Amino acid sequence: MKRAIILLGLLVMLTGVAVTAQDMVEPRMDLVIADLGQPETNPWVINRHRFERCVAESLGVTLDEFDDENSEEKHVSQAESIIARQPDGLIFNPLTSPAGIQVARLLEENAIPGVAVGRLVVSNYDTDYEGEHFIAQVTQNNDTWGQAIGQATVDAGHKKVAMIWNQKGVTSAEEIWNGVLSVLEMHEDIELIAEAWDRLNRENGILYAEQFIARFQPGEIDAIIVLGAVAGLGSQFAVEQAGRDDISIITTDIDEQVAQFISEGKLGFSIGGHWMVGGFGLIQLYDYLHGFPVENTQPLFSLIPVDASNIDTYAEGLLQGCILNDEQVKNLSRVHNPDADLPGFIDEFSKNWEEFVTADMMEEEMEEEESEGDG
Repeated sequence: MKRAIILLGLLVMLTGVAVTAQDMVEPRMDLVIADLGQPETNPWVINRHRFERCVAESLGVTLDEFDDENSEEKHVSQAESIIARQPDGLIFNPLTSPAGIQVARLLEENAIPGVAVGRLVVSNYDTDYEGEHFIAQVTQNNDTWGQAIGQATVDAGHKKVAMIWNQKGVTSAEEIWNGVLSVLEMHEDIELIAEAWDRLNRENGILYAEQFIARFQPGEIDAIIVLGAVAGLGSQFAVEQAGRDDISIITTDIDEQVAQFISEGKLGFSIGGHWMVGGFGLIQLYDYLHGFPVENTQPLFSLIPVDASNIDTYAEGLLQGCILNDEQVKNLSRVHNPDADLPGFIDEFSKNWEEFVTADMMEEEMEEEESEGDG
């Protein structure tokens, strides 16, 4: 009953309410919003761009995309180039927190509103940032993200664990790892035997996994926790090539290949869905540009843990095109729906995604059947 009530609440949020003419704000159709992030070489970026494009199309926004080539210096120089073009606003995923601070400074100096999505500029917007044009950071709950990874490690029975993580200076990555440790440290029989902090790519995933394989014999290591599916799949490849079926890979982010590997038992666990913050950040910025004040400067998306029991539902519901239709997107914007509660939807959706996705798929099937009947 409780799940049914929560699901009903989600659907009501996206159904919209009747509004009078005086309640409505005339939607702007001339908005140009720039997006700065990493190149499309990992599932998070690919899924983020896909969802943002859906949101932009639904809202009639022109979305100009730029990437930083995974370079901190390029991230800042691209931001300078973007600002010179004078867009109406900027969505950005800071490569590192220091780079994010530089982008925020540019926004303030040029009076252009911007929203960070994904990685953090500062740990807590309300207490750690002073300014008016960098208006919010729509991000994920890094504590629960890390805790879910740690709990998956515990539940799988792993005892001797190595890790491959993002380089130091990425606040989000450090907070996620603290979440992992908060769980592992509650279990005295689990030992962290090796750490690697570096850029996350396939090559480094392979490199550090090979080092761990050479360093630790069977019985001395049983799992490698890797932040990011690109590096995680690289580590999985190295383990498979070495014939070390005694080593499991626990990773994050989910694309079609990760989903397939979980289904086949090559990966036991991953966690994702946080790419949605890009589209949600775009809605927040869109409302701000229409005169609506920011209600929540740091809404948190709780990531979705995925294993063999729910991977099919995740893949069918969240890896296939736009997850929200035009009407649903508009009903999350106060421009189109004065009663819209975007932070509330972010919280409820991430916690009850399976019920929502299942209901949405059932609705699509019913519409198809009705269409076929009319034909």
